[in-house]
Amino acid sequence: MSDWNPNIYLSFEKERTQPSIDLAMRIGMDSPKRIIDIGCGSGSSTAVLKSRWPAAEIVGLDNSKSMLERAKEKTPGIEWVCGDASGDLSHLGAFDIVFSNAAIQWMPNHPLLLKNLYSILTDGGIFAVQVPYTADRPIYKELQKLISVPKWKNRFAAVSTVSSFHAADYYYDILSGLPSNVELWVTEYFHIMPDHKSVIKWYSGTGLRPYLDCFSDGSEKEEFLNEYESNLKKSYPPQPNGKILFPFKRIFFTARK
Repeated sequence: MSDWNPNIYLSFEKERTQPSIDLAMRIGMDSPKRIIDIGCGSGSSTAVLKSRWPAAEIVGLDNSKSMLERAKEKTPGIEWVCGDASGDLSHLGAFDIVFSNAAIQWMPNHPLLLKNLYSILTDGGIFAVQVPYTADRPIYKELQKLISVPKWKNRFAAVSTVSSFHAADYYYDILSGLPSNVELWVTEYFHIMPDHKSVIKWYSGTGLRPYLDCFSDGSEKEEFLNEYESNLKKSYPPQPNGKILFPFKRIFFTARK
């Protein structure tokens, strides 16, 4: 899969950053010494952490060089680390807060991943995560239908890196096996979009990326996107004022060690 495109992703920076603000405000810790932002991307969520705890030492970890370059430009005073968050992170030391906003869905083996991330917490530390859940949403379901039709199926045969979605009880079952106090909740955000193309632009920065990478022919890619847009119009009808309401569900959880 191609590297992340910060310009596309940040087209909706306000909407993508709000969940990290909401999650940070739920963390009951006054003066953490060390914080790590797992899958920090362009650094929007890391900037939220720096604003909330300006005296803390903060590390932003991501495997995308292009996103980290943008992060360095936007937010100074952060240690930016390019690396794989799904591996062993013990070399980075222990942290009072291990934070992740909309990132772990791109990482494999969540039972092992969560246990590894939890393991780098200090005693009394807090593990705080937000992960999108679109498995029951038209934006995801219509894409799955489209990529399964004979016309497009062979085109995406090589796609192997896709996001992984699990319901809230899945994460609870993992966390309940750890010696921690768990809080778990779900929030649905209603994003107001000017048109259906904006909905597709949102998704092209995340879940649609692996499929768009498969096109070298611009006209074929446009044909695919036009079909996708046509299908989405049935699921996201315009409001009386012409705007599109785009509901987006996100799962949050915290675990105190």
